[in-house]
Amino acid sequence: MITKLQNLPIRYQALLLLMVLFSLYGVFDHFFDGILPIHEWRKTDSLSIALNYAKGAPFLEPQTQLILANGTRNATSEFPIIYFILGKLWQVFGHHEWMPKALSISILFIAISLFSEVMEFLFQQKWKALLFVFLIASSPVLLFYADSILPNVFAFSFVLLGAYGTFKFIRSKQVFWLGFLTFFFVLAVLLKITALICLLSFGGAYFFYTLFNQNQSFKAQSYFWFSFLLSFILILVTSYLWYSYAISYNEKVGSDLFSTTVRPIWEVDAETRKAIWQQFWKHMLPGLYHPSMLLLSLLFLGYAAWKKWMYSYVIWLVIIGFLGLIAYFILWFWVFDVHDYYLIEILFFPLILFYVLIQFGSRINRSKINRRIIFASWTALAFLQAISLAHWSFGKENILTKNTPFVSEFVKGNWGYFHFYHREHLGQLQACTEEIQRIIPKSDTILCLSDSSPNIQLYTLGRIGYTHFSLHESTPDETEQIKRIIRKGANFALVIHEANWEPNKEWEPFLTKLIFQKGNIYLFDLRYF
Repeated sequence: MITKLQNLPIRYQALLLLMVLFSLYGVFDHFFDGILPIHEWRKTDSLSIALNYAKGAPFLEPQTQLILANGTRNATSEFPIIYFILGKLWQVFGHHEWMPKALSISILFIAISLFSEVMEFLFQQKWKALLFVFLIASSPVLLFYADSILPNVFAFSFVLLGAYGTFKFIRSKQVFWLGFLTFFFVLAVLLKITALICLLSFGGAYFFYTLFNQNQSFKAQSYFWFSFLLSFILILVTSYLWYSYAISYNEKVGSDLFSTTVRPIWEVDAETRKAIWQQFWKHMLPGLYHPSMLLLSLLFLGYAAWKKWMYSYVIWLVIIGFLGLIAYFILWFWVFDVHDYYLIEILFFPLILFYVLIQFGSRINRSKINRRIIFASWTALAFLQAISLAHWSFGKENILTKNTPFVSEFVKGNWGYFHFYHREHLGQLQACTEEIQRIIPKSDTILCLSDSSPNIQLYTLGRIGYTHFSLHESTPDETEQIKRIIRKGANFALVIHEANWEPNKEWEPFLTKLIFQKGNIYLFDLRYF
Protein backbone atom coordinates (compact mmCIF):
# COMPACT_ATOMS: atom_id res chain seq x y z
CA MET A 1 0.00 0.00 0.00
CA ILE A 2 2.76 2.43 0.97
CA THR A 3 4.69 1.56 -2.18
CA LYS A 4 1.63 2.27 -4.32
CA LEU A 5 1.19 5.65 -2.65
CA GLN A 6 4.86 6.48 -3.17
CA ASN A 7 4.57 5.68 -6.86
CA LEU A 8 1.55 7.91 -7.40
CA PRO A 9 2.11 11.10 -9.42
CA ILE A 10 2.79 14.12 -7.24
CA ARG A 11 -0.60 15.70 -7.98
CA TYR A 12 -2.45 12.74 -6.47
CA GLN A 13 -0.15 12.58 -3.47
CA ALA A 14 -0.73 16.29 -2.93
CA LEU A 15 -4.48 15.79 -3.20
CA LEU A 16 -4.37 13.01 -0.61
CA LEU A 17 -2.24 15.16 1.69
CA LEU A 18 -4.71 18.03 1.39
CA MET A 19 -7.64 15.80 2.30
CA VAL A 20 -5.81 14.45 5.36
CA LEU A 21 -4.72 17.90 6.54
CA PHE A 22 -8.11 19.53 6.06
CA SER A 23 -9.71 16.67 7.96
CA LEU A 24 -7.28 17.07 10.86
CA TYR A 25 -7.70 20.84 10.86
CA GLY A 26 -11.47 20.44 11.12
CA VAL A 27 -12.43 22.09 7.83
CA PHE A 28 -14.85 19.31 6.92
CA ASP A 29 -16.49 19.08 10.36
CA HIS A 30 -19.08 21.75 9.55
CA PHE A 31 -19.41 20.97 5.85
CA PHE A 32 -23.21 20.66 5.96
CA ASP A 33 -23.80 23.52 8.41
CA GLY A 34 -24.96 27.02 7.55
CA ILE A 35 -22.91 30.19 7.74
CA LEU A 36 -20.50 30.19 10.69
CA PRO A 37 -18.32 32.93 12.23
CA ILE A 38 -16.53 35.04 11.33
CA HIS A 39 -17.26 37.66 8.66
CA GLU A 40 -20.82 36.45 8.11
CA TRP A 41 -21.43 39.92 6.68
CA ARG A 42 -19.02 39.40 3.76
CA LYS A 43 -19.99 35.78 3.23
CA THR A 44 -23.70 36.51 2.96
CA ASP A 45 -23.14 39.49 0.67
CA SER A 46 -21.58 37.05 -1.78
CA LEU A 47 -24.13 34.30 -1.20
CA SER A 48 -27.05 36.69 -1.62
CA ILE A 49 -25.81 37.56 -5.11
CA ALA A 50 -25.62 33.84 -5.94
CA LEU A 51 -29.13 33.36 -4.54
CA ASN A 52 -30.48 36.03 -6.87
CA TYR A 53 -28.74 34.41 -9.83
CA ALA A 54 -30.56 31.21 -8.86
CA LYS A 55 -33.78 33.21 -9.13
CA GLY A 56 -32.93 34.41 -12.62
CA ALA A 57 -31.07 37.72 -12.18
CA PRO A 58 -29.16 38.77 -15.35
CA PHE A 59 -25.42 38.07 -15.20
CA LEU A 60 -24.41 41.72 -15.65
CA GLU A 61 -26.99 42.96 -13.14
CA PRO A 62 -26.00 41.43 -9.76
CA GLN A 63 -28.51 41.82 -6.96
CA THR A 64 -28.53 41.22 -3.21
CA GLN A 65 -31.39 40.61 -0.77
CA LEU A 66 -31.27 44.15 0.61
CA ILE A 67 -33.67 46.73 -0.80
CA LEU A 68 -31.79 50.01 -1.04
CA ALA A 69 -33.23 53.44 -0.31
CA ASN A 70 -34.01 53.96 -4.01
CA GLY A 71 -35.96 50.70 -4.15
CA THR A 72 -33.42 48.62 -6.09
CA ARG A 73 -31.37 45.66 -4.91
CA ASN A 74 -28.61 46.02 -7.49
CA ALA A 75 -24.97 46.21 -6.42
CA THR A 76 -21.67 44.80 -7.59
CA SER A 77 -17.94 44.78 -6.93
CA GLU A 78 -15.82 41.83 -8.08
CA PHE A 79 -16.60 39.93 -11.28
CA PRO A 80 -19.54 37.68 -10.31
CA ILE A 81 -18.69 34.56 -12.31
CA ILE A 82 -18.36 32.35 -9.21
CA TYR A 83 -21.68 33.58 -7.84
CA PHE A 84 -23.30 32.99 -11.22
CA ILE A 85 -22.01 29.40 -11.38
CA LEU A 86 -23.17 28.74 -7.83
CA GLY A 87 -26.56 30.29 -8.59
CA LYS A 88 -27.03 28.02 -11.59
CA LEU A 89 -26.06 24.99 -9.49
CA TRP A 90 -28.68 25.98 -6.93
CA GLN A 91 -31.17 26.51 -9.73
CA VAL A 92 -30.66 22.92 -10.92
CA PHE A 93 -30.06 21.01 -7.67
CA GLY A 94 -31.79 23.20 -5.11
CA HIS A 95 -30.42 25.52 -2.45
CA HIS A 96 -27.87 23.64 -0.31
CA GLU A 97 -25.33 25.32 1.97
CA TRP A 98 -22.67 22.70 1.25
CA MET A 99 -22.49 23.57 -2.46
CA PRO A 100 -20.47 26.81 -2.14
CA LYS A 101 -18.15 25.01 0.28
CA ALA A 102 -17.67 22.13 -2.16
CA LEU A 103 -17.06 24.57 -5.01
CA SER A 104 -14.45 26.57 -3.10
CA ILE A 105 -12.58 23.59 -1.65
CA SER A 106 -12.63 21.64 -4.93
CA ILE A 107 -11.07 24.48 -6.92
CA LEU A 108 -8.50 25.10 -4.17
CA PHE A 109 -7.54 21.41 -4.05
CA ILE A 110 -7.23 21.19 -7.83
CA ALA A 111 -5.10 24.33 -7.93
CA ILE A 112 -2.69 23.21 -5.19
CA SER A 113 -2.40 19.66 -6.52
CA LEU A 114 -1.54 20.87 -10.03
CA PHE A 115 0.85 23.47 -8.64
CA SER A 116 2.67 20.68 -6.80
CA GLU A 117 4.01 19.57 -10.20
CA VAL A 118 5.69 22.96 -10.56
CA MET A 119 7.30 22.61 -7.15
CA GLU A 120 8.44 19.06 -7.87
CA PHE A 121 10.22 20.36 -10.96
CA LEU A 122 11.86 23.20 -9.02
CA PHE A 123 12.94 21.09 -6.06
CA GLN A 124 13.69 17.93 -8.07
CA GLN A 125 12.57 16.01 -5.00
CA LYS A 126 9.05 14.86 -4.34
CA TRP A 127 9.22 15.12 -0.55
CA LYS A 128 10.23 18.77 -0.76
CA ALA A 129 7.31 19.49 -3.08
CA LEU A 130 4.95 17.79 -0.63
CA LEU A 131 6.44 19.79 2.23
CA PHE A 132 5.68 22.93 0.26
CA VAL A 133 2.10 21.75 -0.29
CA PHE A 134 1.86 21.12 3.44
CA LEU A 135 2.95 24.69 4.15
CA ILE A 136 0.40 26.14 1.72
CA ALA A 137 -2.38 24.11 3.32
CA SER A 138 -1.24 25.03 6.83
CA SER A 139 -1.76 28.77 6.59
CA PRO A 140 -4.48 29.40 9.21
CA VAL A 141 -6.12 32.23 7.28
CA LEU A 142 -6.51 29.99 4.24
CA LEU A 143 -8.08 27.32 6.44
CA PHE A 144 -10.50 29.84 7.99
CA TYR A 145 -12.02 30.73 4.62
CA ALA A 146 -11.25 27.73 2.40
CA ASP A 147 -14.87 26.61 2.47
CA SER A 148 -16.37 30.07 2.06
CA ILE A 149 -17.44 31.80 -1.11
CA LEU A 150 -15.04 34.70 -0.47
CA PRO A 151 -13.38 35.85 -3.71
CA ASN A 152 -9.97 36.02 -1.99
CA VAL A 153 -9.76 32.22 -1.84
CA PHE A 154 -10.85 31.79 -5.45
CA ALA A 155 -8.37 34.44 -6.61
CA PHE A 156 -5.58 32.60 -4.77
CA SER A 157 -6.61 29.32 -6.42
CA PHE A 158 -6.70 30.92 -9.85
CA VAL A 159 -3.24 32.44 -9.36
CA LEU A 160 -1.90 28.94 -8.64
CA LEU A 161 -3.65 27.60 -11.74
CA GLY A 162 -2.19 30.46 -13.77
CA ALA A 163 1.27 29.66 -12.39
CA TYR A 164 0.80 26.03 -13.40
CA GLY A 165 -0.18 27.18 -16.90
CA THR A 166 2.92 29.40 -17.03
CA PHE A 167 5.11 26.43 -16.13
CA LYS A 168 3.54 24.28 -18.86
CA PHE A 169 3.80 27.09 -21.41
CA ILE A 170 7.49 27.73 -20.73
CA ARG A 171 8.25 24.05 -21.17
CA SER A 172 6.06 23.39 -24.21
CA LYS A 173 5.58 26.79 -25.94
CA GLN A 174 2.05 25.64 -26.78
CA VAL A 175 -0.55 28.33 -27.39
CA PHE A 176 -3.08 26.33 -25.37
CA TRP A 177 -1.11 26.89 -22.19
CA LEU A 178 -0.72 30.58 -22.98
CA GLY A 179 -4.50 30.80 -23.17
CA PHE A 180 -4.77 28.70 -19.99
CA LEU A 181 -2.50 30.94 -17.92
CA THR A 182 -4.08 34.12 -19.28
CA PHE A 183 -7.59 32.87 -18.55
CA PHE A 184 -6.88 32.07 -14.91
CA PHE A 185 -4.79 35.17 -14.25
CA VAL A 186 -7.59 37.27 -15.72
CA LEU A 187 -10.11 35.54 -13.46
CA ALA A 188 -7.87 36.06 -10.41
CA VAL A 189 -7.60 39.81 -11.00
CA LEU A 190 -11.28 40.17 -11.92
CA LEU A 191 -12.18 38.54 -8.60
CA LYS A 192 -9.64 40.50 -6.54
CA ILE A 193 -7.78 43.40 -8.09
CA THR A 194 -5.23 42.96 -5.29
CA ALA A 195 -4.10 39.71 -6.95
CA LEU A 196 -2.13 42.03 -9.25
CA ILE A 197 0.41 42.44 -6.43
CA CYS A 198 1.47 38.81 -6.84
CA LEU A 199 1.40 38.87 -10.65
CA LEU A 200 3.40 42.10 -10.84
CA SER A 201 5.96 40.68 -8.40
CA PHE A 202 6.65 37.57 -10.49
CA GLY A 203 6.34 39.41 -13.81
CA GLY A 204 8.55 42.26 -12.65
CA ALA A 205 11.17 39.82 -11.41
CA TYR A 206 11.17 38.11 -14.81
CA PHE A 207 11.59 41.47 -16.55
CA PHE A 208 14.59 42.56 -14.48
CA TYR A 209 16.08 39.07 -14.51
CA THR A 210 16.13 38.93 -18.31
CA LEU A 211 17.16 42.58 -18.55
CA PHE A 212 20.26 42.32 -16.35
CA ASN A 213 21.18 38.66 -16.11
CA GLN A 214 21.04 37.12 -19.57
CA ASN A 215 23.00 38.14 -22.65
CA GLN A 216 20.71 39.04 -25.55
CA SER A 217 17.80 37.75 -23.46
CA PHE A 218 15.20 39.90 -25.19
CA LYS A 219 16.14 38.50 -28.56
CA ALA A 220 16.62 34.94 -27.31
CA GLN A 221 13.31 34.94 -25.47
CA SER A 222 11.31 37.14 -27.81
CA TYR A 223 8.58 34.51 -28.13
CA PHE A 224 8.03 34.42 -24.36
CA TRP A 225 8.33 38.19 -24.06
CA PHE A 226 5.72 38.80 -26.71
CA SER A 227 3.44 36.11 -25.26
CA PHE A 228 3.65 37.33 -21.67
CA LEU A 229 3.26 40.95 -22.74
CA LEU A 230 0.15 40.07 -24.72
CA SER A 231 -1.21 38.12 -21.76
CA PHE A 232 -0.50 40.96 -19.33
CA ILE A 233 -2.14 43.55 -21.59
CA LEU A 234 -5.22 41.35 -21.82
CA ILE A 235 -5.30 41.04 -18.01
CA LEU A 236 -5.11 44.81 -17.58
CA VAL A 237 -7.63 45.63 -20.30
CA THR A 238 -10.15 43.06 -19.07
CA SER A 239 -9.79 44.26 -15.49
CA TYR A 240 -10.15 47.89 -16.52
CA LEU A 241 -13.29 47.14 -18.51
CA TRP A 242 -14.92 45.22 -15.66
CA TYR A 243 -14.12 47.63 -12.84
CA SER A 244 -15.15 50.58 -15.02
CA TYR A 245 -18.43 48.81 -15.62
CA ALA A 246 -18.84 47.97 -11.92
CA ILE A 247 -18.27 51.59 -10.86
CA SER A 248 -20.65 52.98 -13.49
CA TYR A 249 -23.20 50.27 -12.69
CA ASN A 250 -23.22 51.16 -8.99
CA GLU A 251 -23.53 54.85 -9.85
CA LYS A 252 -26.39 54.13 -12.24
CA VAL A 253 -28.40 52.11 -9.70
CA GLY A 254 -27.44 54.41 -6.82
CA SER A 255 -25.62 51.76 -4.78
CA ASP A 256 -22.70 52.29 -2.42
CA LEU A 257 -23.04 48.88 -0.80
CA PHE A 258 -19.67 47.58 -2.04
CA SER A 259 -16.32 49.33 -2.20
CA THR A 260 -14.63 49.58 -5.61
CA THR A 261 -11.76 51.84 -4.55
CA VAL A 262 -8.52 51.58 -2.60
CA ARG A 263 -8.45 52.12 1.18
CA PRO A 264 -5.15 54.02 1.53
CA ILE A 265 -3.18 54.71 4.66
CA TRP A 266 -3.32 58.49 4.23
CA GLU A 267 -7.08 58.46 4.79
CA VAL A 268 -6.54 57.17 8.33
CA ASP A 269 -5.75 59.45 11.26
CA ALA A 270 -2.64 58.79 13.34
CA GLU A 271 -4.49 57.22 16.27
CA THR A 272 -6.46 54.82 14.07
CA ARG A 273 -3.33 54.00 12.09
CA LYS A 274 -1.55 52.99 15.28
CA ALA A 275 -4.49 50.84 16.39
CA ILE A 276 -4.61 49.04 13.02
CA TRP A 277 -0.86 48.37 13.09
CA GLN A 278 -1.13 46.91 16.59
CA GLN A 279 -4.07 44.78 15.52
CA PHE A 280 -2.13 43.51 12.52
CA TRP A 281 1.16 42.69 14.23
CA LYS A 282 -0.28 41.22 17.43
CA HIS A 283 -3.35 39.36 16.25
CA MET A 284 -3.57 39.10 12.45
CA LEU A 285 -0.03 38.13 11.49
CA PRO A 286 -0.16 34.74 13.32
CA GLY A 287 -3.07 33.91 11.03
CA LEU A 288 -0.63 33.94 8.14
CA TYR A 289 1.99 31.68 9.76
CA HIS A 290 3.67 31.51 13.14
CA PRO A 291 5.73 34.72 13.50
CA SER A 292 8.86 32.75 14.42
CA MET A 293 8.59 30.86 11.11
CA LEU A 294 8.43 34.13 9.21
CA LEU A 295 11.32 35.65 11.17
CA LEU A 296 13.59 32.61 10.77
CA SER A 297 12.76 32.44 7.07
CA LEU A 298 13.73 36.09 6.65
CA LEU A 299 17.00 35.52 8.51
CA PHE A 300 17.79 32.51 6.37
CA LEU A 301 16.97 34.52 3.25
CA GLY A 302 19.57 37.09 4.27
CA TYR A 303 22.10 34.34 4.97
CA ALA A 304 21.42 32.64 1.63
CA ALA A 305 21.80 35.96 -0.19
CA TRP A 306 25.09 36.62 1.62
CA LYS A 307 26.32 33.16 0.62
CA LYS A 308 25.15 33.79 -2.97
CA TRP A 309 23.16 30.58 -3.03
CA MET A 310 20.03 32.02 -4.60
CA TYR A 311 19.37 32.40 -8.29
CA SER A 312 19.26 35.98 -9.48
CA TYR A 313 15.59 35.57 -10.44
CA VAL A 314 14.72 34.69 -6.83
CA ILE A 315 16.61 37.74 -5.60
CA TRP A 316 14.64 39.97 -7.96
CA LEU A 317 11.45 38.23 -6.89
CA VAL A 318 12.11 38.89 -3.21
CA ILE A 319 12.96 42.56 -3.83
CA ILE A 320 9.97 43.31 -6.04
CA GLY A 321 7.65 41.14 -3.93
CA PHE A 322 8.66 43.12 -0.85
CA LEU A 323 8.01 46.40 -2.66
CA GLY A 324 4.65 44.96 -3.71
CA LEU A 325 3.80 44.24 -0.07
CA ILE A 326 4.62 47.83 0.88
CA ALA A 327 2.39 49.13 -1.92
CA TYR A 328 -0.38 46.76 -0.85
CA PHE A 329 -0.31 47.93 2.76
CA ILE A 330 -0.21 51.59 1.73
CA LEU A 331 -3.12 51.34 -0.71
CA TRP A 332 -5.37 48.96 1.26
CA PHE A 333 -4.35 49.83 4.81
CA TRP A 334 -7.88 50.32 6.09
CA VAL A 335 -8.95 46.76 5.38
CA PHE A 336 -6.65 45.43 8.08
CA ASP A 337 -8.78 46.87 10.85
CA VAL A 338 -10.79 43.62 10.95
CA HIS A 339 -10.62 41.98 7.52
CA ASP A 340 -8.02 39.26 8.06
CA TYR A 341 -8.96 37.47 4.83
CA TYR A 342 -6.98 40.15 2.96
CA LEU A 343 -3.89 38.29 4.21
CA ILE A 344 -4.62 35.65 1.56
CA GLU A 345 -3.40 38.09 -1.12
CA ILE A 346 0.06 38.23 0.48
CA LEU A 347 0.47 34.49 1.00
CA PHE A 348 2.80 34.43 -1.99
CA PHE A 349 5.57 36.25 -0.10
CA PRO A 350 6.03 33.88 2.87
CA LEU A 351 5.76 31.02 0.37
CA ILE A 352 8.72 32.53 -1.51
CA LEU A 353 10.64 32.58 1.78
CA PHE A 354 9.71 28.97 2.47
CA TYR A 355 10.81 27.98 -1.03
CA VAL A 356 14.26 29.45 -0.38
CA LEU A 357 14.47 27.67 2.97
CA ILE A 358 13.44 24.28 1.59
CA GLN A 359 15.64 24.61 -1.49
CA PHE A 360 18.83 25.68 0.25
CA GLY A 361 18.27 24.78 3.90
CA SER A 362 20.22 21.54 3.62
CA ARG A 363 23.40 23.52 2.94
CA ILE A 364 23.53 24.78 6.52
CA ASN A 365 24.03 21.38 8.09
CA ARG A 366 25.35 18.40 6.15
CA SER A 367 24.20 15.91 8.78
CA LYS A 368 21.12 14.07 7.49
CA ILE A 369 19.88 13.43 11.03
CA ASN A 370 20.18 17.08 12.02
CA ARG A 371 18.42 18.17 8.84
CA ARG A 372 15.56 15.80 9.57
CA ILE A 373 15.26 17.12 13.11
CA ILE A 374 15.18 20.72 11.85
CA PHE A 375 12.56 20.05 9.18
CA ALA A 376 10.49 17.94 11.59
CA SER A 377 10.51 20.79 14.11
CA TRP A 378 9.57 23.24 11.37
CA THR A 379 6.62 21.19 10.14
CA ALA A 380 5.50 20.50 13.73
CA LEU A 381 5.45 24.24 14.45
CA ALA A 382 3.44 24.94 11.30
CA PHE A 383 1.04 22.09 12.05
CA LEU A 384 0.44 23.04 15.69
CA GLN A 385 -0.08 26.71 14.79
CA ALA A 386 -2.53 25.77 12.04
CA ILE A 387 -4.53 23.20 13.98
CA SER A 388 -4.72 25.40 17.09
CA LEU A 389 -6.03 28.47 15.27
CA ALA A 390 -8.25 26.44 12.94
CA HIS A 391 -9.93 24.55 15.79
CA TRP A 392 -10.55 27.82 17.62
CA SER A 393 -11.94 29.45 14.50
CA PHE A 394 -14.35 26.55 13.94
CA GLY A 395 -15.56 26.65 17.54
CA LYS A 396 -14.19 23.24 18.52
CA GLU A 397 -13.77 22.50 22.21
CA ASN A 398 -11.12 19.91 23.01
CA ILE A 399 -7.92 19.45 24.98
CA LEU A 400 -5.94 21.22 22.28
CA THR A 401 -8.04 24.38 22.17
CA LYS A 402 -8.09 24.59 25.95
CA ASN A 403 -4.33 24.22 26.40
CA THR A 404 -2.66 25.44 23.22
CA PRO A 405 0.07 28.06 23.67
CA PHE A 406 -0.24 29.02 20.00
CA VAL A 407 -3.37 31.14 20.41
CA SER A 408 -3.30 34.34 22.46
CA GLU A 409 -5.89 34.97 25.15
CA PHE A 410 -7.14 37.94 23.17
CA VAL A 411 -7.79 35.79 20.09
CA LYS A 412 -9.37 33.07 22.23
CA GLY A 413 -11.68 35.64 23.76
CA ASN A 414 -12.59 37.03 20.35
CA TRP A 415 -13.35 33.65 18.80
CA GLY A 416 -15.19 32.53 21.91
CA TYR A 417 -17.41 35.59 21.75
CA PHE A 418 -18.04 35.15 18.01
CA HIS A 419 -19.28 31.60 18.50
CA PHE A 420 -21.30 32.50 21.60
CA TYR A 421 -22.99 35.32 19.70
CA HIS A 422 -23.61 33.00 16.77
CA ARG A 423 -25.29 30.41 19.00
CA GLU A 424 -27.54 33.05 20.55
CA HIS A 425 -28.46 34.80 17.31
CA LEU A 426 -27.80 33.58 13.77
CA GLY A 427 -27.49 29.94 14.85
CA GLN A 428 -30.99 30.02 16.33
CA LEU A 429 -32.36 31.72 13.21
CA GLN A 430 -30.79 29.04 11.02
CA ALA A 431 -32.47 26.36 13.14
CA CYS A 432 -35.97 27.75 12.61
CA THR A 433 -35.60 29.18 9.10
CA GLU A 434 -37.99 26.69 7.50
CA GLU A 435 -40.71 27.50 10.04
CA ILE A 436 -40.42 31.22 9.36
CA GLN A 437 -40.36 30.66 5.61
CA ARG A 438 -43.73 28.94 5.87
CA ILE A 439 -45.13 32.10 7.50
CA ILE A 440 -43.61 34.70 5.18
CA PRO A 441 -44.60 34.31 1.49
CA LYS A 442 -41.69 34.18 -0.97
CA SER A 443 -42.86 37.41 -2.59
CA ASP A 444 -43.13 39.30 0.70
CA THR A 445 -40.63 41.59 2.37
CA ILE A 446 -39.25 41.67 5.89
CA LEU A 447 -37.50 44.14 8.17
CA CYS A 448 -34.68 42.56 10.21
CA LEU A 449 -34.32 45.12 12.96
CA SER A 450 -31.53 43.32 14.85
CA ASP A 451 -29.28 42.93 11.82
CA SER A 452 -26.70 45.70 11.34
CA SER A 453 -25.45 44.04 8.14
CA PRO A 454 -27.10 44.23 4.72
CA ASN A 455 -27.73 40.54 4.07
CA ILE A 456 -27.00 38.12 6.93
CA GLN A 457 -30.55 37.51 8.13
CA LEU A 458 -32.22 38.25 4.78
CA TYR A 459 -30.05 35.65 3.05
CA THR A 460 -30.61 33.13 5.83
CA LEU A 461 -34.38 33.48 5.47
CA GLY A 462 -34.25 33.59 1.68
CA ARG A 463 -36.37 36.75 1.64
CA ILE A 464 -35.77 40.27 0.35
CA GLY A 465 -36.27 43.31 2.54
CA TYR A 466 -34.58 45.71 4.90
CA THR A 467 -32.29 45.54 7.91
CA HIS A 468 -31.06 47.96 10.55
CA PHE A 469 -28.35 48.75 7.99
CA SER A 470 -31.14 50.51 6.05
CA LEU A 471 -31.73 53.01 8.86
CA HIS A 472 -29.66 56.14 8.37
CA GLU A 473 -27.41 57.05 11.29
CA SER A 474 -27.70 60.70 10.28
CA THR A 475 -31.42 60.55 11.08
CA PRO A 476 -31.81 59.92 14.82
CA ASP A 477 -35.55 59.18 14.76
CA GLU A 478 -35.84 55.49 13.84
CA THR A 479 -39.62 55.52 14.34
CA GLU A 480 -40.18 57.63 11.23
CA GLN A 481 -37.68 55.57 9.25
CA ILE A 482 -39.46 52.33 10.18
CA LYS A 483 -42.78 53.87 9.15
CA ARG A 484 -41.31 54.73 5.74
CA ILE A 485 -40.01 51.18 5.35
CA ILE A 486 -43.46 49.80 6.21
CA ARG A 487 -45.01 52.09 3.60
CA LYS A 488 -42.52 50.69 1.08
CA GLY A 489 -43.90 47.21 1.70
CA ALA A 490 -42.23 45.62 4.74
CA ASN A 491 -44.92 43.32 6.19
CA PHE A 492 -42.93 41.52 8.88
CA ALA A 493 -40.32 42.47 11.46
CA LEU A 494 -37.71 40.07 12.78
CA VAL A 495 -36.03 40.72 16.11
CA ILE A 496 -33.39 38.50 17.70
CA HIS A 497 -32.66 39.15 21.34
CA GLU A 498 -31.74 37.41 24.57
CA ALA A 499 -34.05 37.19 27.60
CA ASN A 500 -32.55 40.19 29.43
CA TRP A 501 -32.73 42.42 26.35
CA GLU A 502 -34.21 45.87 26.77
CA PRO A 503 -36.21 46.81 23.66
CA ASN A 504 -35.44 49.94 21.72
CA LYS A 505 -38.11 52.48 22.66
CA GLU A 506 -38.44 53.56 19.02
CA TRP A 507 -39.16 49.96 17.98
CA GLU A 508 -41.80 49.20 20.60
CA PRO A 509 -44.83 50.62 18.71
CA PHE A 510 -44.20 48.12 15.90
CA LEU A 511 -43.55 45.04 18.04
CA THR A 512 -47.09 44.34 19.21
CA LYS A 513 -48.35 41.55 16.90
CA LEU A 514 -46.11 38.61 17.76
CA ILE A 515 -46.80 35.75 15.33
CA PHE A 516 -43.78 33.50 15.95
CA GLN A 517 -41.35 33.00 18.79
CA LYS A 518 -38.71 30.35 19.35
CA GLY A 519 -35.76 30.83 21.66
CA ASN A 520 -34.35 34.27 20.92
CA ILE A 521 -36.20 34.61 17.60
CA TYR A 522 -39.24 36.89 17.48
CA LEU A 523 -41.33 37.58 14.36
CA PHE A 524 -43.90 40.38 14.28
CA ASP A 525 -46.67 41.24 11.83
CA LEU A 526 -46.48 44.77 10.42
CA ARG A 527 -49.45 44.54 8.07
CA TYR A 528 -51.71 46.28 10.59
CA PHE A 529 -49.74 49.53 10.40
